[in-house]
Amino acid sequence: MATNKDKLLESAQKNLKKKQVVKAIKDYAKVVELDPADVRSRQKLAELYVRTNKTAEAYEQYESVAKYFSSNGFFLKAIAIYKQMQRLDSSQIAIFNRLAELNEKQGLLGNALAEYRNLVDYYARNGMIADEIKTLEKMRDLDLDNLNIRIKLAEIYAKNERKDEGLSELESVLEVLSDKGAFDKILKLYKMFLPLYPNNKKMQMGLALAFYEKGDYGRGVTILENLLKDKPGDPDLLRLLGRGYSDVANWPKARKTYQQLLDKDPTDLKIRESLIQCEIGSGQYDRALAELEEWKDTFFKFDRLDLLKEYYETLKEKLLDNSVVLETLDSIYELTGEGDKLLDIISEKDDEPDEAIAEETLSDFLLGSADGDIEDSELELDSSDDEGDLEFAVVEDDDVDLQLESFDGGDDELAPGSDSVIELEIDDNFDLGSEENVALDLPEEETETSDLGAGQNLQADLEEAEFYIQQGLYAEAGQLCRDILAYAPDSVECRQKLDEIAALQVAGDAQKEESPVSDPLAESSDGDDFDFSFDALQTDAIAEKKVFKTDVDEQIAADDMESHYNLGIAYREMGLLDDAISEFEKAEKEPSRYVDCQTLKGLCFSDKSEYENAEKVFQQALDSQYLEEIQQLNLGYELGLLYERAERPSDALISYQQVLSLDRNYRDVGEKISLLKNSLGIPDDEPGSGVEESKERISFL
Repeated sequence: MATNKDKLLESAQKNLKKKQVVKAIKDYAKVVELDPADVRSRQKLAELYVRTNKTAEAYEQYESVAKYFSSNGFFLKAIAIYKQMQRLDSSQIAIFNRLAELNEKQGLLGNALAEYRNLVDYYARNGMIADEIKTLEKMRDLDLDNLNIRIKLAEIYAKNERKDEGLSELESVLEVLSDKGAFDKILKLYKMFLPLYPNNKKMQMGLALAFYEKGDYGRGVTILENLLKDKPGDPDLLRLLGRGYSDVANWPKARKTYQQLLDKDPTDLKIRESLIQCEIGSGQYDRALAELEEWKDTFFKFDRLDLLKEYYETLKEKLLDNSVVLETLDSIYELTGEGDKLLDIISEKDDEPDEAIAEETLSDFLLGSADGDIEDSELELDSSDDEGDLEFAVVEDDDVDLQLESFDGGDDELAPGSDSVIELEIDDNFDLGSEENVALDLPEEETETSDLGAGQNLQADLEEAEFYIQQGLYAEAGQLCRDILAYAPDSVECRQKLDEIAALQVAGDAQKEESPVSDPLAESSDGDDFDFSFDALQTDAIAEKKVFKTDVDEQIAADDMESHYNLGIAYREMGLLDDAISEFEKAEKEPSRYVDCQTLKGLCFSDKSEYENAEKVFQQALDSQYLEEIQQLNLGYELGLLYERAERPSDALISYQQVLSLDRNYRDVGEKISLLKNSLGIPDDEPGSGVEESKERISFL
């Protein structure tokens, strides 16, 4: 059999030299029949089938070769063969899956994700939901840090009656983004999911908190006010509303909100502080002073002396010559040891007429109890000393003990700017949905054109308009309906919604006129009505895709550069030059491989007859700081060959002469120079230079 095989191979080579491809195919077919394990002959047979446009036959032979390489652990070679098969028949979807699996085994995660992404696109276009979900799950497990994949998976889950699983994915993404402070992206997520779940209070709360974190308290307050209608008196909502009102200087509403909270728990010093700040902010200085005088001893007990000093110093500027303010501030300076300020207060008091003062000042009380209270590690409001008659209101022991725990813990978590606000208010009960424009870095499909994000999906836009109406966001609903009519002027349902919005706006205005104080929070000063809209969430399609774009290059950066390099070589051997160039560009990120990769890229461009590109990358390699002497020789020689192919003999001669100056025995450079000089009519100064015995140095190429 060996003899017959050798004869057939010899015959095939002769036929190829004579360009008798059909006869060569017959020879190789017989070789494969005699020795099915001869993958080289089988691969050559496949290549000849491709040359004669026999795609089906070529595909069959390539598949056998690919399976052999794959089963024997030659993953890079298998990948190269499957890529060739993919070029022959791109409709064979199984190839994408095999390429993804092989790239994953080789450690080329970026390439694997790219192949899986092609699968997702195919399954989505053909309505193969189960396969789409399985593929996305593989992608998620392969790259858990890729939020785009997880968002797409959450969307598919939600659209296909797997909302609990989608919920879990969405929550985990929101948590990651919250930890990173990426509230712009969080807002975009809510834009995608909230319209499908207009009654989900948890998501609405999350949206309000995201607005707060972005400093957009007006919109956050509008959402929270709507939520409060369903849960009046909810302490968490009231705290957040109070914070929002204060930040937009809506002092009347802020004061009413904090007063509601204090009616529920008068011992909450955190809220008491906020109320006093509201009084000062709104210019109600006498009321602020009365509040402080009643609670100043309690503030001190809970280590808020600096805050007291700040408040009284502010009131000193606002309530000039107020004896109560001066007396208390005098006592505070005694406790803080600020002697200079104490003298200032005393001098001011000397200018005042003599008045009867209280027998016991704040400092007397505080200093008098210092031995019993301050030195004790546990602060107690009920002193065991015999100083019984105090002029200041002190809360009961039980209340204070209970409040002390809350001051040390939960209340502080709601402080403005606290990172824990999101964690407190967003729990594990989100529903989710999505819009059609979730970016997964798939081939471009329809993109949004409207500045308001209307994707010209009539039903989806009408549902979003209904969401705005239910939330009382009539301006936004009206604007969206007008946008719908711009591309669907015959929509009867849209015109009905516009009429409904107009009626609701009229009814709302009438209700405000009839019962202006029916809601304890309804009274407000000028400028307290917030025009809420989703403008901050609306972006053009390109910007939105950038937010969650799957950047495979980030994963490629973490892949094995050696694998990319070897895969590039395998692609080049298969004639897949563009794929080879792509792999070398990935591998060149490793400095030690840069020059080699540039050289191989140049050879690929040369094979494609793109001589200018080849020359460019060769020169880049020569200019590299990583260039070694042997690489310089290789590049100079390859440049000479390139110039010869491009019919630039003079440049080729110069390049070869530079190589000769570095190493007279490098490959056949002397002979090359002699031949070029002869063809150019240049006398050969060193006739023997081309005939010296070569040391047979072998280039890595």
